[in-house]
Amino acid sequence: MSKEGIAEVLPPRPGTHRYRDELNFAEFPIAAVSDTIAENQKTLEFTDEIFDPSSNKNVTRTLTITAADKFGLPTALDDEVLLGLMQLSCDQGFTDRKVHFSRYELIKLLGWRDESKSYKRIEDSLNRWTGVTLQYRKAWWSKEEQCWVNETFHVIDQVTVFDRERIARRRKMAKDSPEMALSSFVWNETVFQSFKAGYIKSLDFDFFKALDSAISKRMFRFL
Repeated sequence: MSKEGIAEVLPPRPGTHRYRDELNFAEFPIAAVSDTIAENQKTLEFTDEIFDPSSNKNVTRTLTITAADKFGLPTALDDEVLLGLMQLSCDQGFTDRKVHFSRYELIKLLGWRDESKSYKRIEDSLNRWTGVTLQYRKAWWSKEEQCWVNETFHVIDQVTVFDRERIARRRKMAKDSPEMALSSFVWNETVFQSFKAGYIKSLDFDFFKALDSAISKRMFRFL
């Protein structure tokens, strides 16, 4: 186990095999299906046409993904990190937008190596998701309203990642509250409400991780 892992280790969560996927994210890709993106590319756009039973006519759906200059657009690995965050939230029963976690826990969940490179990759991915804006035009399904709606949001509103020194300091400050020494992230309200409304499906996460390519993983989530 790496030094970072020793600092962040915590007991396993209950229900670790109840994997879930949010259906809007499963249907429309919100990241590139590759591990690299040209530095000057700051936008991805996906469009299709689908029959809308709520209006009894075809509707054109468009998703535009824009990136912050510093961190860029999400890649296939970032998509996996986001899926991992969903599992952490699922383990808590989708009870709170704010989820406490350790990078070590997330790395083990994703099946990555416990090494410094993985910890840095997790932190970069979290920063990238806070800077990404998703703009849905008749493309976000509202389970509550039972129709396609327009929504624009960041997937994650806030991220706090603790290094080893800060973990140790916060453990001393709050000995009876171990979660105070954990990193955390906060889901956007629109995303969290979709979780709460039950617009999610079961996911064989172990099979997903065993697939070789980002394209096959994306197809598996869609199908």
